[in-house]
Amino acid sequence: MNSQTVVFMNKALNLRLAGILRLPNNFDLSQNYPALVVTGPMLSVKEQAQSIYASRLTELGYVTLVFDGAYFGESEGTPRQQELPEVKETDIEGAVDFLTSLPYVDNERISGLGICGSGSYMSVAGVKEPRLKSIVAIVPAISDISKSAMASFFLPEDQVTAAKAAYDKGEGELTHLNFMPRAFDEGAAYYYSARGTSPRWSNQVVAWSQLELVKYNVPNIMKDMKKPYLVITAENAWSKDASVEDFNAVPGDNKELHVIPEAGHFDMYDLAPYVSEAFDYIKPFLAKNL
Repeated sequence: MNSQTVVFMNKALNLRLAGILRLPNNFDLSQNYPALVVTGPMLSVKEQAQSIYASRLTELGYVTLVFDGAYFGESEGTPRQQELPEVKETDIEGAVDFLTSLPYVDNERISGLGICGSGSYMSVAGVKEPRLKSIVAIVPAISDISKSAMASFFLPEDQVTAAKAAYDKGEGELTHLNFMPRAFDEGAAYYYSARGTSPRWSNQVVAWSQLELVKYNVPNIMKDMKKPYLVITAENAWSKDASVEDFNAVPGDNKELHVIPEAGHFDMYDLAPYVSEAFDYIKPFLAKNL
């Protein structure tokens, strides 16, 4: 496959986002190709789990786009390391804008795949972004985050609110959450090893992000989902309850839920045989719905 470094705009924020565009083998400029926006875990950068999935999708013949979200990696935006759901949604919109500008992308055949936190962000994008035709969510981790294991990384709300107010007045330093501590063994096995380490990744997130995350109720939004929807979770995933809750909120039967046996949450980022088992469902789903 051919990989290209690209830059596109988050028009809502007027920020440049850095991405990697992958083109299938034997790419023919005269043909029109289906395409996917592929997004990764919270705080992640484009070279991590999202590139594992994007590469495999491109091997199947899809044009794929991964990118660093606003405030992360090589993309623009300050303060750095803000994990804000509405910003993530506008990042996805910018990615779709970019794909639709490419003459060899079939604008009627664009879908999205998201992993972990962005499995939930991408699910919401399926409701809000009409140009996405179907959605794949891998271990989507956000339903009501106040009930999630991720809430254990949060600071007291009054402390965060006061710190943000002081920073906005120019009177204080940024306060950060330690969002993926080494003590979180399963996460550490990915992020602090050759599997997932990246020089542009940090476990620090601006603390006021939690004020938006706790208000982000994904199941309430998913009640309006009308597109084909595939959720893949893992038997031993800490995020499994959230994934099932997001799935159950979607009305109708134009949806699929599959549980990968024996796998944990982070196993689904990159490990054999679990990613291959996920593609046993992804491949026919996209063949039918893209």
